[in-house]
Amino acid sequence: MIRVGCSGYPVSRDRYWRCLPFVEAETGKGLPKIETLAAWRADVPETGEAALQALRLITHGPEDRGFPLSGRRLAKNRQSLCGAFRETLEVHEAWMSTKAAAEALGARIVIFDSPASFQPGSDRLRDIYRFFKKITRGRLTFVWQPRGIEWDSLVDKVCADLGLIRGFDPLRQAPPRKGAFLYMRPFLPPAGTLTVDNLATISRVSADVPSYVALSHRAAFYDAQRLKEHLAGDRR
Repeated sequence: MIRVGCSGYPVSRDRYWRCLPFVEAETGKGLPKIETLAAWRADVPETGEAALQALRLITHGPEDRGFPLSGRRLAKNRQSLCGAFRETLEVHEAWMSTKAAAEALGARIVIFDSPASFQPGSDRLRDIYRFFKKITRGRLTFVWQPRGIEWDSLVDKVCADLGLIRGFDPLRQAPPRKGAFLYMRPFLPPAGTLTVDNLATISRVSADVPSYVALSHRAAFYDAQRLKEHLAGDRR
């Protein structure tokens, strides 16, 4: 099984769900109102699925690119307490908001995308272990995608210890050694598009493994349809 989709809705939701079976809700920079998420959930077909990005106040600090606008509205002293999975009120509130949003959307997968500034070290490891061991996940499955090669020798162990799925770029990284499924987030420049070799790589990596693919570049909707057709041909 492989579910191909986009990060966010590049076209109307009605058109989107006629073509693709999966979406990664683009909620990391800001969570919509619960009513909006419930409306999105109502549009998801019975055979479709939506995942949700965790609010970046959990992972990002004010110096990181992608720090949420809601964080900019906080007082400076509170902004400095955001990010890095730390044990602060700001991170806890961001998690509770994320969890409520996932419930409203009916998402079972939540993606945590940590910035390049979050690198291995005793404090960072302490905080990420404490965060994921402390929060109640219920029916949720967590995907974590760290940035930077510094994590390469540690990430699979951290994910195994904490019951996380490692998100990865199949065009640049080897897949995780273990996990219930693969979660792929290929990175392309905004004006880029998947090449034939890229399509073949994703098909090879996902062969016989339950997988998700979330595309986020400008031509994501077009490429998602191309990838879906390519995979269908390979599986026949």
